[in-house]
Amino acid sequence: MNLLENKKFYDINKNSLSDIAGAFLEEGTVLDLRKRINISDLYPESKIEKDNWEYNEHSEEEKEATTNIFDLGRKGFNLVVWISPDDGGRVYKEGRLNIEFPVFGQNEWAIYGRHVPLLCNMNDSFELAKGLLENGGVSIESIVDVESVRRQPIGFKIKETNDWVKECKKLMPEFMEIWDFMENGEDIENKLKMEKDVKIAIEKADGDNYLFESIMARMGNEINAEGGHGSSWNSANNNIGIIMSVNSDGGISYRVGNTEGLTHCKKCDCWYSGEKCPLCG
Repeated sequence: MNLLENKKFYDINKNSLSDIAGAFLEEGTVLDLRKRINISDLYPESKIEKDNWEYNEHSEEEKEATTNIFDLGRKGFNLVVWISPDDGGRVYKEGRLNIEFPVFGQNEWAIYGRHVPLLCNMNDSFELAKGLLENGGVSIESIVDVESVRRQPIGFKIKETNDWVKECKKLMPEFMEIWDFMENGEDIENKLKMEKDVKIAIEKADGDNYLFESIMARMGNEINAEGGHGSSWNSANNNIGIIMSVNSDGGISYRVGNTEGLTHCKKCDCWYSGEKCPLCG
């Protein structure tokens, strides 16, 4: 059985505004990778045992990696780089470069961070990890192959956590455009804009995930149909979308329904019958 069967990136009736915006950033179709950087909220250590870690074949490795980030934090490493490589497209078509910050709150440890698409292959991810270790990075266990890269985040001790971008520039200068984008605060602005769009779309969708996703697409926020952690609501397998029709008075109406046999308009992301889109012509 496919572990991702019927599993969606988000649910507007369950997930937070930040989580939904994060899904649209990480799984977005925009070509500028800087526009796909996600900023995660605080994740408390107690959630590890509560969360579902059966979403794909790498989930146990990623659970181990999350545990190791907290262990590195307890050892005094306040900047943690976690590389999650692609796997040749079997599950992940692209990797992820995660910059994590372990912090201790009133009652327990928590982590937050930045998450960047990583478009290098598995071998290059391994070489990136080795380079970080050669520059003073520390992992809980040895990194000997690609899968151990996924399990073993790499920790650094820096004097000021606020200087993390400068440290990343020294450690990974090949991603300078990404670091500059973050240093200027543009990743924060981008996340806030996405949250604003999500809020507007949720208000219009009235609890309907299919309608919400179509509204987001018309706002310029398209999301991948399939990804390593789930699928979109309006993926090809669902056959559900916004159907546009012309009323007897010449007005245009919309409804959510089965799109089988209809034509898809790429301009407005709606479905219609006939020779041309009633809205776009």
